[in-house]
This record gives sequence, C-alpha cells and structure tokens, in this order.
Amino acid sequence: MKRTHLKLSVMMFIEWFIWGAWFVPLWQYLNKLGFSPSEIAWSYSSTAIAAILSPVLVGVIADRYFAAQKVLAWLLLAGGVLMCFIALQTEFSSFFPLLVVYAITYMPTVALTNSIAFANIGDTEKDFPRIRVLGTLGWIASGLVIGFVLPPLLGMGNISDSNLPLWITAIASFALGVYSFWLPDTPAKGKGPVDIKALFGLNALGLLKDRSFAIFALCSFLFCMPLAFYYQFANGYLTQVGLPNATGWMTLGQVSEIFAMLALPFLLKRFGIKKVLMLGFVTAAIRYVFFIYGGTADVWAYSMLFLGILLHGVSYDFYFVTGYIYVDKKAPPHMRTAAQGLITLICQGLGSFIGNWLGGRAMTTFALSTPKNGMTFDWFAVWGVGAVMVVGVMLLFLLFFRERSKTIAPVSLSASS
Repeated sequence: MKRTHLKLSVMMFIEWFIWGAWFVPLWQYLNKLGFSPSEIAWSYSSTAIAAILSPVLVGVIADRYFAAQKVLAWLLLAGGVLMCFIALQTEFSSFFPLLVVYAITYMPTVALTNSIAFANIGDTEKDFPRIRVLGTLGWIASGLVIGFVLPPLLGMGNISDSNLPLWITAIASFALGVYSFWLPDTPAKGKGPVDIKALFGLNALGLLKDRSFAIFALCSFLFCMPLAFYYQFANGYLTQVGLPNATGWMTLGQVSEIFAMLALPFLLKRFGIKKVLMLGFVTAAIRYVFFIYGGTADVWAYSMLFLGILLHGVSYDFYFVTGYIYVDKKAPPHMRTAAQGLITLICQGLGSFIGNWLGGRAMTTFALSTPKNGMTFDWFAVWGVGAVMVVGVMLLFLLFFRERSKTIAPVSLSASS
C-alpha cells in the first residue's frame, strides 16, 4: 500500500470510530438518564440538524480558501472539547444544545475526509473502496471496544448506558485532529469572484440541473428516512428482543461492510453504478423483513436478527459508498468538496432529520400501553413501515434514474455559476 493510501486509511479508521463510539450506544445511555422518547429522537436528530447547517459552507471554505486537511483538523479538535462538556450533562436542556453544536463540528468532516481521499488517489473506483473500508473497521472497533473489551477490563457488565462512550469519543477526536495536520496537502482549487452565492455553497445546487443527479439526490433524501429507523431503533429493539451485548453484535453490520467494500470495485466494473445502487435498496428492504420475523425463540428467529444486522452493512456500502463515488464523478473539480457537502446535507441532514422525526412519531404511535414479553413497542409495525418506505424509493429510482455508468462525466458548471 502506498504511504499516502496508508495515511488516508488511518484517517478513515479514526473518523468512523468517532461516530460509532457515541452514536450506537446513545439510546441506552439516554434511556437510563430518563430522557423521553421525544427527547431521544431529538438527540439522534442532532447530526441531521448539523448536516443541514454546516457541510456545504465548510465544503466551500475547503474548496476556495483553506487546505482541506487543516479545516478537518480544527473541526475535530473543537469537537473533542465540546464532547468533554457533553459527557458531564445529565439534563436534556443542556445535553441537546451542546450535542447539536458538537455535531456541527463533526458532520462536515464526513465530506472533508471523502474529498481529501478522492483528491489524493488515482483510480477512484478501485482505490476509494479500499481506503474507505478502514472507516468500516473503525466503526467495528468502536463497537467492540465499548461492547466487549472495556466492560470486563473495568469490571462492569455494560458501559453503553454510561457516559464512557462520550469520553472515548472526545479522546478519538483529539487524536484525529492532531493527526490531520500530517495528512496529504489538499489545497483549495476554487477560483473566481467571492459572492454570497459562492460563499454559502449555492453553486453546488447547479448539479441538480442534471436530471440523473437530481433523481439520485431525491432518492438519497427519501432513502435516509427509513434508514434512520435502523440507527434510532436497532439497539433498543435487539436489547428488548433478548440479544445480549447488542452494541457489540451490531458491529457485524460493519463486518459485512468489509466484504461488500472489497467487492465494490468488481461490482462497479461488472454491473455499473445504477445496478449497484439498486442492490443497496434491495438489501435494505430485506434487512427490515428479517427484523420483522426475528427473535430469540428458536434458531430460525435468531438467524433473522443476525442476517438483518449483516445486511445493514451491505446495503450501506452498495448505496452510499457508491453514491460518494458517483458524486465525485459528477462534480467539476473546483466544486467537489462542496458537492460532497451538498449530498451530506441532503442525506445525513434533511433526510435523516425527517427520518428521526418520523421515528419519534413511530415510537409514540407504536408504543405498547402494557409491555408484552419485554417489548415496549410494536416492532413488527416499526420495521414493516421501514420496509415499505424503502421499496417505494427503490421503484422511484428504478423508473427515473437514467445515468449510463460507462459514460459518467462531470456536470459543466463554472466557478461563478
């Protein structure tokens, strides 16, 4: 592996370790603190709110004014400080605002790490999946550390319901912040006059003039709504259904990501971007069907739980990692970081925000008045709604996305358009 590729791989590992360390176990911690279902839903929406407010603007800054790796470094260092304060909060009134501010520093780093990687590799379809797979390993490592490694070392049965994952997140943020100063130099490439339209990243909206890109953006937005159900509910569902160490077992979804990521270059070359994106929809729908029929009553029901977890990772890679590659191909060079920021806004921002809001409504609508067999929600209905939503988006994509994988070319946009 080239030295540059190694640096980028380490960057991806820590970047996704940070997100997984606090995001996956948060439900258990907030539930123990006594937060209401609505407050938990709002807390999970923090990343969505941040993705609406910050990535495109930060992307423009990296595209036009400062080296991307330096912007990444300062955002992560600020995030580490904020997470230290968050770990000390026990009331929603102070916890949530700080979490939103933290997320505003973190969410742009998703687009920045992608852009730094794309700017420093040769063959996008071949090299990016091999580098991005380390992000998957980072997410896995966070689950293993929190779910399996630290509890016995600390003499605790479970640390997911404590603030320790938040402290671990802060330490990892500081580590990657310092490390980022030694990443490959990725200078700004944008030129042209500085106006309000360019400053706030509105130029990137010009990509939506391309029909296929607009359909991709719309379907990504809609797809993130049912996807939010998994992030918001899966840990609680698996715990209530009787799966021990749910946080640790959920890392199997990232194990399957590894194999899907390594297969991605072959699949893209053999089948093209559209068919691989379709596989993302299909596996996502099947995942929720498995959860509908999963349980701990027998081996068959148990297998449904694990198959559902495994398919989550496959679905994520086939759609979103392929989507990052597609965006990089469609965006002109001077707008690639802003374009990645735009798709982050659309997906992790608007789509996830509405998805988390719908999840909060689902928690209220499908809550059982009397717990049944340890269940406090009608999980059959929750996952059924999610599956139907995925199928609906898939049909929309199938009918209207017309991109030809072999001839994808950047949208023609000037720096001031």
